[in-house]
Amino acid sequence: GGPDQNLILLDDAVVYNPGHLFGFFSVFNGDALKNVSLIKGGMPANYGGRISSVVDVAMKEGNNKTFQAEGGIGTISSRLSLQGPLVKEKASWMVSARRTYIDVLVRPFINPESPFAGSGYYFYDLNAKMNYRFSDKDRLYVSGYFGRDVFSFNNRQRSFNAHIPWGNSTGTIRWNHVFSNKLFANTSVVWNDYRFQFSGGQSNFQVNFNSDIRDVTAKIDFDYYPATGHQLKYGAIYTRHRFNPQTTSGRSGDQEFSPLGVNNKFADELAVYLLDDWEVHSRLKLNYGLRYSYFQQVGPYTLFQRDAFGNNLDSTVYGQGQRVKGYGGLEPRITARYTLNESTSLK
Repeated sequence: GGPDQNLILLDDAVVYNPGHLFGFFSVFNGDALKNVSLIKGGMPANYGGRISSVVDVAMKEGNNKTFQAEGGIGTISSRLSLQGPLVKEKASWMVSARRTYIDVLVRPFINPESPFAGSGYYFYDLNAKMNYRFSDKDRLYVSGYFGRDVFSFNNRQRSFNAHIPWGNSTGTIRWNHVFSNKLFANTSVVWNDYRFQFSGGQSNFQVNFNSDIRDVTAKIDFDYYPATGHQLKYGAIYTRHRFNPQTTSGRSGDQEFSPLGVNNKFADELAVYLLDDWEVHSRLKLNYGLRYSYFQQVGPYTLFQRDAFGNNLDSTVYGQGQRVKGYGGLEPRITARYTLNESTSLK
């Protein structure tokens, strides 16, 4: 699948761009990660919104017994991770940071009189997480991620400059509650934002460009274990999308131009699911489930009717929260594995 067909999650938050330096480096700092689950195809019903693979990443929760530090210095980047208890054996925290410094190392070797002085590139990541156990049945997790790529270019001979930062931000609050030794639930509120910015100019002309995607998500997941080797999972998820495809502003001399209004678009996404992960016997394992997904664009939005030449003929105005267009449907799915012997299986 294409990059947009892969679902990439960091503590339940969608990461829209998982790479630094146009994909040469991952946005995930290994020192901050607890585990990574990769589903190459046939994802279970609790995942949706994409048609290809799933990469589900969870951050470390912090050492709740003692303070711990680790890091590394490399030729391209350095990293440092700290973790320890807030309340011993009850609450803990973790902070992890990483940054490249090629721009800093190269700067002394660039002639200040060079027309390209001040150009450079770097990226950085910051992960943080804390958790608190209120009781044997209740635990709260709070985590966040912030990362940016920053590219700057100067050409004094042509009086040209450009500054291009882009990156992801995420935040997750999750409450884990145990009802019994067979049933527990996770309730989460998630925020994520991907933003691309460009500012550049030549002589007296300056232009700024912004584009971003911002989501707010609420979800609840139940896990029920009726018997050994048998797991039922069900839940619901709602996401409010805000898309800003393009906002442009600028200045030429004393004249400034800005958009009449930010071209934001809004959408609601809702899904409910039920799945059964069942090891029927030592040779046969099934994972089957049903998911209903619904996506709708909502106002405020103005829909223009145009002729073949792009001229506006008429328009329809949709108010705040008013439905513009909706899509929904059932998504049944099943995967099965039958083990023939120690080295062979049918899937």
